[in-house]
Amino acid sequence: MKSISNSLRSSLALASLLLMLSTTVASAQDEFPDDVDDEPSVPIDGFVITGLVAGSVLGMRRVSKAENDKI
Repeated sequence: MKSISNSLRSSLALASLLLMLSTTVASAQDEFPDDVDDEPSVPIDGFVITGLVAGSVLGMRRVSKAENDKI
């Protein structure tokens, strides 16, 4: 395994440090008044499973092709 150069290592450390320190506080949303229709108008569950399966198949094909190219 190749070693990471010092400049790349320090860049990764700086980026990690910035990401850890730049997080913000998440707070819950206030309640809606009674006259607001807060029901979703479009369901998201339509093709989620199909997309996950297709993405998994494409990812596995790409990984297996990359492994075959190494040999």
